[in-house]
Amino acid sequence: MLTDNIYQDMQDKILSLELKPGTALSFSNLTPLYHVSISPVRDALKRLASEGLVEIKPQSGTYVSLIDLSKVRDERFTRLYLELGAIEACARTGFGAELAHKIESLIEEQQKAFNCRNTSLFLSLDDQMHSLFFSQCNHDRVFENIKANSGNYHRIRMVSYLFDDMLQNALNQHKAILEAVKANDTQKVLSLERLHISKIENETADYQASYPQYFK
Repeated sequence: MLTDNIYQDMQDKILSLELKPGTALSFSNLTPLYHVSISPVRDALKRLASEGLVEIKPQSGTYVSLIDLSKVRDERFTRLYLELGAIEACARTGFGAELAHKIESLIEEQQKAFNCRNTSLFLSLDDQMHSLFFSQCNHDRVFENIKANSGNYHRIRMVSYLFDDMLQNALNQHKAILEAVKANDTQKVLSLERLHISKIENETADYQASYPQYFK
């Protein structure tokens, strides 16, 4: 139980960039922070290392892993094609008014998050919006599996949302997706989703230039 709580807290902090890539993680700092012995902290770090979020270097120390762009590409590829498949599955019976209403509600919340620059909340709402396509075709667990194996892609998305224009662009794309869903235009939704998820490939150089210390 202690290990689970520590693991979840540290995972949240790593994915939200509260614990930045490259940050040193020492037992001397973590054990008093969580008021525990070394054992549950060590176990939590091993779990995070198995997910690629932490790097344990013998004789050197333990660090939050740097963002690996080769893994970003693989994780983005997986996310893209599984999501396109979910959209096609939804389209077989029509997207429907209920799905459109749920997307619209989440976009309204995203607008509020954007207005106060709450990037962590914005990304959480972003994921909730995309997960709706998987829920609609009864594949919630597929989306959860994607999230559980997308630590690098998640973090580069967080970096992207440190730029106001990228944040606004994502919001605009979500609104365009909503309109295509309302129109029940499957090809338009697929085209917009492909553009939306793939855009990060063209933006990576800007992120690296602004935050070179975050990348492997």
